[in-house]
Amino acid sequence: MPLTFPPLRNPVKHILRAVLVSSLCASSAVLAQDMNMEMNVHVDEDGMPSSQIRMQVPDADGNMQEMRVKGGGMRMEVKVKGDPGAPPPARREVVQEEVVEEQHSSRRRPRPPAEPVFRDCGTGRDPGCDMARDGQYAMDAETYRGFMTALKSQANEISRQEMAEKMLKRQYLTAAQYGQVLDLFVNEISRLEVATFAARRVVNPQHALGFASKWRNSISSEEYTEMIAEQQP
Repeated sequence: MPLTFPPLRNPVKHILRAVLVSSLCASSAVLAQDMNMEMNVHVDEDGMPSSQIRMQVPDADGNMQEMRVKGGGMRMEVKVKGDPGAPPPARREVVQEEVVEEQHSSRRRPRPPAEPVFRDCGTGRDPGCDMARDGQYAMDAETYRGFMTALKSQANEISRQEMAEKMLKRQYLTAAQYGQVLDLFVNEISRLEVATFAARRVVNPQHALGFASKWRNSISSEEYTEMIAEQQP
């Protein structure tokens, strides 16, 4: 159907716009066999025509993609909604689901168990070094060596006992470390007092039952045995 426009002030521009609209209509007519097309033509008060064409074009898989052609004055804008060459949205969603599934499956894979770490408490292969009491581990080798050096620096056993009790308020011992601390006290009374105080800081007190032999006095030995047997690791 021919399009008519009211008289324009500039005939040259009118001719150019007419050619533009005619070319759009002609190209759209060719494609209209396989697509849906809607065209609107508008002329403003100054005689300036503008056109807008909305088309639905099938892509390679037969899915309809929307295309818009807008022309006004000497400008023409083309807006395309969707990518005709892209795979259908349904296919893209399936691929995305597969990727997510692979990620989830990788998260569910169990991690290999961590290799046990050997703690050195300065007493060789000490079984109590990997144990804890009250959520605390015994002193490591470096801390324990400093602890023993400080105790040995005290020539007086009373001063040594006081230092041991102060330091053991924050530190824990293995049974092996505990036995070496007791050996620093020659006086059996002082040794028993230190043993009683320090027993609460031993992470594996059940391994210290044999230290009863450190007392020649049978009464002190029995007292030590009863005391250490009551300790709960």
